[in-house]
Amino acid sequence: MKLPRLNLFALPLLSLPVFFACGAADESDADSAGDPSQDDINAWNETAEENAAGKADSASCSGVVVPDRNGFDKRITLTFDDGPNLENTPKVLEILRKHNAKGLFFINGKNARSDAHYQLLAQMREGGHLLGNHSQNHLNLKTVSVSTLKSEIEATKEVLAKVDVEPGFFRFPFGSAGCTQTETVRSYGYHVTGWHIDSADWCYAAPKGGVGYCHPDTFKHVPDAYRSDIVAYSVYQAKNTGGGVMLFHDVHAYTVSRLDDILTALEAAGFTFVGADDTSAFPLLNGVTPAPQPWIGTACTDSATCTFTVTGETGACYTYESGGFCSLPCEGYCPDKSNAMRSYCVSLDGGATGQCVAKSGSENHECADIAGTAPVTMDRFVGTSTASAGTATVCAPQ
Repeated sequence: MKLPRLNLFALPLLSLPVFFACGAADESDADSAGDPSQDDINAWNETAEENAAGKADSASCSGVVVPDRNGFDKRITLTFDDGPNLENTPKVLEILRKHNAKGLFFINGKNARSDAHYQLLAQMREGGHLLGNHSQNHLNLKTVSVSTLKSEIEATKEVLAKVDVEPGFFRFPFGSAGCTQTETVRSYGYHVTGWHIDSADWCYAAPKGGVGYCHPDTFKHVPDAYRSDIVAYSVYQAKNTGGGVMLFHDVHAYTVSRLDDILTALEAAGFTFVGADDTSAFPLLNGVTPAPQPWIGTACTDSATCTFTVTGETGACYTYESGGFCSLPCEGYCPDKSNAMRSYCVSLDGGATGQCVAKSGSENHECADIAGTAPVTMDRFVGTSTASAGTATVCAPQ
């Protein structure tokens, strides 16, 4: 039976403790923080490595890699996993309201256990926040059968239907998924939603080493300089990515205690907060194909065409007798961009310097779209980088 649409967001947030007194919170609602299991630790570390190595063209089979990899212009969408939580979620809503931000909350159906939980979900909906499906029981869905995966999706889908929400976004627990799992989720009409920035609040909230300290045995990907400073770590990551999808958990009291500080620090660094459904910031996540923009491999006659900047380097037109294409200098690696030709670092001057060139592929009709080039297998230009030796078929000037 569906609850009626209530304008619960019109209620003052200060009244929430009284409002939710009608539904008794069980012990797990106070704070679900605890030392994660070894399986959880392994899953978090594996998906962190997958995300760090991920490119836009690997997103279709990944639960963590977001297809939009750049172009955020310091815009961040705030996402929260594992709720609803009667103790902590209302406090998160209050902090978001202070910062004029809307969140995307990924719901575990098992945590909606009472009328108070459903009323909280309705309030979130009425407040303009997005509710997403995070499965029923927070299993590692990469390891279960397709029938179990479907039951996990459908159970939480039914929970959200009770508050008139047809979610558009799905997040895999731990970001752990493969092609079969992502295809199954998309068959329900969901956008698989990973993240660019992991606040690692789940690690900072764990008792091991003391709450507020992310122990290296729990999550090895936090630099030592930030192991006791979730605020600085969050800003450090945001600056590295230029924005994107940011991961928190609204079930942890520790997260609530530092969230205002994190958002304040991000604002001070020039970041703004947008919804996950903002198609200008996250077009591919929302199934929108953006208009093509100049990138590595775009045909050009002069550098005025190559209007892009990556890590401080501005695109320039690499010209040759029969044409030209946009490029960047490189050593070892070239950047990736959503909805654009893949690139590779090679030397076009006999090994003296490196130049980013487009890989041969369907995006450029096996180099036919780049005048004066042809598919050639070339060695990677390693230079002084730590990149491994390799080869790729690229569009090389002829």
